[in-house]
Amino acid sequence: MFLTIEELKSVLYEYQMDDIANGDDTVLEDAIDAAVSEVQSYLLAANQRRETATLTKQQYAAWALYDTEAIFAAEGAERNQFLLRLTKRVAAWNVVELAAPDVLYERVKERYDAAVNTLEKVAGLGEYANSRLILPGLPTIEEDSEASEEKAKPIRMISKRKFNHECYE
Repeated sequence: MFLTIEELKSVLYEYQMDDIANGDDTVLEDAIDAAVSEVQSYLLAANQRRETATLTKQQYAAWALYDTEAIFAAEGAERNQFLLRLTKRVAAWNVVELAAPDVLYERVKERYDAAVNTLEKVAGLGEYANSRLILPGLPTIEEDSEASEEKAKPIRMISKRKFNHECYE
């Protein structure tokens, strides 16, 4: 498992998790699974964006495709610590949104928003569509160089906006 309940204690106090989940670990496991799924979706979006973005041959070749199965199958020290920290913050948000006894709701919300903002940078989405944050050390998918040559130059055709002369009399 990429993230455990025990590790979630670094972003939430144990008594807070117990109060929210009423001692039921399945609630916490569901929050963790949802967080892993959300973070994984950003990495997959980064992979899909490469196929739809208008990129030069060099940009296309440099755009790494993340191997999400290998990333989230890693355990212990094999995990990327930065991505693990982002996943913990998303999981904490999933727990806190159930109920907020004695939790600083705004603080957790701010951390969640910051994590999502960073994940958008990684995926090259939203306001970061023209740039990407690369996470070093994450497993990537190796591609055939012949297959990437075929996809390297997408064709895009657009027309200019119509020019309209207004007559003045």
